[in-house]
Amino acid sequence: MKKPKITVFMAAYNTSGFIEESILSILNQTFIDFELLIIDDGSTDNTALIVKTFNDTRIRFIQNNGNKGLPFTRNRLLELARGEYIAILDSDDIAYPERLGLQLNFFSSNPEVALCGGHGKIIDKNGVESEKKIIVPTGDSIGMQMLFGNPFINSSTMFKTEIFRELNGYRDFALAEDYDLFTRISERHKVANIDAFLVKYRIHGENITLKRSEDQKKNELKILKNMQGNLGMSFNINNLNRHEELFTNNLNEAHFQGYFELLVSMKIANTKSKRFDIIKMNQFLFNKWYEILRLKKSNTKALNWFFKKELYDREFFNFKQFRKIFKISLRGLIN
Repeated sequence: MKKPKITVFMAAYNTSGFIEESILSILNQTFIDFELLIIDDGSTDNTALIVKTFNDTRIRFIQNNGNKGLPFTRNRLLELARGEYIAILDSDDIAYPERLGLQLNFFSSNPEVALCGGHGKIIDKNGVESEKKIIVPTGDSIGMQMLFGNPFINSSTMFKTEIFRELNGYRDFALAEDYDLFTRISERHKVANIDAFLVKYRIHGENITLKRSEDQKKNELKILKNMQGNLGMSFNINNLNRHEELFTNNLNEAHFQGYFELLVSMKIANTKSKRFDIIKMNQFLFNKWYEILRLKKSNTKALNWFFKKELYDREFFNFKQFRKIFKISLRGLIN
């Protein structure tokens, strides 16, 4: 039997209200050389019955023997995926018709890339589009941006099956296993996002990540520690705590000195390890510092912080940034 070019993977658990639309969005793709692998993780609603109503030879439907959890279900891809590429779509999200074709063309033009995703539009439980969109970063700084957040929409991602198997799939980082996988891929290969909308991302009350965010943050902390080590940083609990605050966007004005020290530590470590291009990383870290400084609306020391030589380089000077920081300093003096 001829192997398909792409294995589209859909893990399902009690999504009877959404899965039919998700399946149709794959079957209606403009690119047709794929298999749709659906694994039901012990659903107790009508999810399985709905999947079985489809009569399409491209669908492979497998049911776990009970509820095994998402990491176990996802790792069945290690043995079951037949495609050269794996495309993820959650069973409550919707893929745009051109999604698979766009990503495959991107891989063909950029063979060094191992993982790519794209933008998403947000829909509610009834499929109604919100004005809100998830615009992911594009360009060549995505690997660096992973230090401070997940730059991928999981449901939009496609990656090479061979590399997925080399990394032995997902690790048991419950609710953060996708981010963990993406960081491990990025450590060995180039990753990217396409500047196009690939999926409609559904927000509803049953989203697992909304219900158990504390578990997710706990596992993300482990990932941040691993990333610091891969960058060449020695373990420092203060750096890790400040890193976690930046990652979760939960900043504390009292910790500005700690954020500065963290970024300086990252700069020094990268200069030695050359994990990222040194000039680009230095610019990236300085811009991150600028973003942090902007959060405090008035600060008499903002200009001093801005020009600190440990992060600043005159080649990074941007008049727009300078003007913003100058205003923050001025407000501090007036107030």
